Amino acid sequence: MMKSRYEKYVTRKAEVILGPGPDGAIKFGIPKTYKLPLTDKTTTGPRLIFSNDNVKEATSKIEYGWVIGDMTLLTSDKDYGAHKHDYPEIFIFFGNDPYDTSYLGGDGEFWLGEGNSLEKIKFDESCSIYVPAGLGHFPLFFRNVKSPIMMGVVVPEVGDFKLTPVPRS
Repeated sequence: MMKSRYEKYVTRKAEVILGPGPDGAIKFGIPKTYKLPLTDKTTTGPRLIFSNDNVKEATSKIEYGWVIGDMTLLTSDKDYGAHKHDYPEIFIFFGNDPYDTSYLGGDGEFWLGEGNSLEKIKFDESCSIYVPAGLGHFPLFFRNVKSPIMMGVVVPEVGDFKLTPVPRS
């Protein structure tokens, strides 16, 4: 089969987000196999499906992953913890029922802000949450998960990807 001149625009294998390096920059890698071994039964972990690392002309990034059970994301510095950065993000949460697209399959709790402006956003239906540049966010909790929840993150403007920790008391 002849290779398409547009193949450079196709991402066929999602990278795995490996975590922050010592400089705070996020590191990515391609797994040896496309199937990830689950270290626990709550999430597939974030996968980078589209970025300017793969498509040089791109100005955005897209991650996805499945939440399979009750879990907490980003509560400590070892897993990024609550943070802010100089680029916006859009978080997308949706269930897997094609006949009821509002059905999430569990309860979510997303924290935004810092200090006196800290707020908890609760959701139990498919939704998206926009996080402007400079706004502290996380942790994120999933409770009462009855069926897998797809979580996606869109970074509409590619940035430096340096995180600044935000204290949570």
